[in-house]
Amino acid sequence: MPYAVDILDSAREYIIEDTLYVMEKWGRDKAWESYAAITEKLDLLAPQPHMGAVVPELAALEKTNYRIDSRERHTRFLYDVDEGKRKITVHMVFSSTQDFQALLYRRIIRYI
Repeated sequence: MPYAVDILDSAREYIIEDTLYVMEKWGRDKAWESYAAITEKLDLLAPQPHMGAVVPELAALEKTNYRIDSRERHTRFLYDVDEGKRKITVHMVFSSTQDFQALLYRRIIRYI
């Protein structure tokens, strides 16, 4: 039975911003391809919740339920797996060119 997948608003905002950026730079067809690639990848989470690697920075804080999928070179995402509820929450969708540790730090600071 697949897991439920919840994509936080902040992650959805990145997907929209990325799609609009691609559309502006390379046109509608490329934007659609980019959007489809991101959503296809997110669709893989429900049947394969453990496809991403455990995030070492969070594992050091005993948060081993957080994973990062970095199989594609352009777009990555950070998510956590709640085994009890069979639920996945996508926290961040970001470019592979962005500094993941800085993004993670800013996100953690919000909750302290």
